[in-house]
Amino acid sequence: MADPSIYDQLAKEALSDLTVTQLNSGSSVTAVDQATINYWKGPITLARILESSRTYAHGLPIPETGAVYVTGQISPSESTTIQPPGTELWQIAGIMGVAATGTATINISWTDGSNDVLMISSQNIATTGTMIDINEKVSAPFILSNSLYFDVEETSGNSALILKVAYYKVSL
Repeated sequence: MADPSIYDQLAKEALSDLTVTQLNSGSSVTAVDQATINYWKGPITLARILESSRTYAHGLPIPETGAVYVTGQISPSESTTIQPPGTELWQIAGIMGVAATGTATINISWTDGSNDVLMISSQNIATTGTMIDINEKVSAPFILSNSLYFDVEETSGNSALILKVAYYKVSL
């Protein structure tokens, strides 16, 4: 029987769903020796395909992917998440909140779905719209992924709000 290849290990995996973690896992079974040169052609080829098809040159944001994500209305004392789908990475450019009436207050936390790290605490949001100074709290640029994303909570209990997040995709 021929030596297994990365293609055997990742059989039936759609290229669009392939992750670097899977490549690393498949590659970890090899030793650094002359016999594995043929094996490594596969992981190197797949890694290059991922890099070429999912990112812009030199790690810059992908220009045509800039967009504004708008949450649905976040009811008083409720929360929502802002989470890129699949393998996408979002570089956040700005965040703005708009209260439905009066003033809303929000907390924005980093979350992995199990644990939270508070980023913005008790930011007051007006009906005219309030830019949230994320750069005061976090070194820009910063990235959201499917595994580390935002949890947004309206904490005043007074007013619903809508959050708008400007972003560029840096990986598809």
